[in-house]
Amino acid sequence: MMPHSGHTEESPSMNSASADRFSRQTRYAPFGVKGQKALESAHLIVMGAGALGSHLAEQLVRMGVGKLTIVDMDIVEISNLHRQALYDEADALEMRPKVYALADKLRQINSEVEIQPLYQEITPTNIERLLTDVTPDMLLDGMDHFAIRFLFNEVCHKLGLPWVYGAAVGGKGTIYAIDYTGPCLRCLMSEAPETAESCAINSVIPPVILQVVSYQIAEVMRYLAGTGFSGKLLTVDPFNMKQQSMDVSRMKNPDCPVCGGQAAYELLGVAEPKWVEGSCGDTYVFRFKSQHFDNADLFPGHILKTNPYVKLLDIDGRSATLFKDGRMNVHGIEDAETAEALYQHLLKAMK
Repeated sequence: MMPHSGHTEESPSMNSASADRFSRQTRYAPFGVKGQKALESAHLIVMGAGALGSHLAEQLVRMGVGKLTIVDMDIVEISNLHRQALYDEADALEMRPKVYALADKLRQINSEVEIQPLYQEITPTNIERLLTDVTPDMLLDGMDHFAIRFLFNEVCHKLGLPWVYGAAVGGKGTIYAIDYTGPCLRCLMSEAPETAESCAINSVIPPVILQVVSYQIAEVMRYLAGTGFSGKLLTVDPFNMKQQSMDVSRMKNPDCPVCGGQAAYELLGVAEPKWVEGSCGDTYVFRFKSQHFDNADLFPGHILKTNPYVKLLDIDGRSATLFKDGRMNVHGIEDAETAEALYQHLLKAMK
């Protein structure tokens, strides 16, 4: 591909207001007006509205993406504010769903961008239908747990959708953009890498979030400008001022179950998650029916706070967050046996 001229005249399809607003990035020759026009025509989907996802969404909207879909199932909490973009104390106090709080802030930044918030959980049984309905041009990974990246890898391969992997935990981050000329995620990582989130660590510092997002956005810019993804796996460690880049474009595994010709999607379409599932630290996820949200007063304990999307409960001294779809995050559980016993106790109370 020939590099773009350093002189950036206004394209006939770009009005003067748009040309002026984005002039600082269109003057960068490798991106230029061509890249800007492609960005303004693109529909991108960001999976997750937490640390990575909120920063990704903000940067894309500031740069002038045409349409942005954001998918997340969580609410804003005070512990999010040190690293997650645009949320404030009022959002946390009101227990607002992240996708709605984020969408409101993004519309104030750039009213020309079409924002589509989807307040729902991403599962192996709904992700293909979700992406088929939304029809994005690219998927950006903004999740905070590793296993779902293998699911993204499978569904994006099946649908022929380019995507950009990004992970951050503690002080380290990893970035890899995936199309269909190079290896997929399973070719490179049959197991979770060092930056796979650890419940034991459960920490992250803002600089690593910002650095991971910067590289994810740079990969998007390269792709839309016609340069293509870098074909590199990057690891960053800003606290220790370290960074590594590895060219993995020739590391495609011919026996890879996903992209090696077998198209064996081991995760896609499997059964929904368990009714009781461990999360980070002493937190467990319980799954009830959605109608239990409206009958939450039948649970033992007290409803401390409520809005149309979530209810905060005190159950035998444990803090629990009940979501509209029936998910409940319960904190302060010592082990799986205790979790199962409490779940059965709560389930019995609803009958």
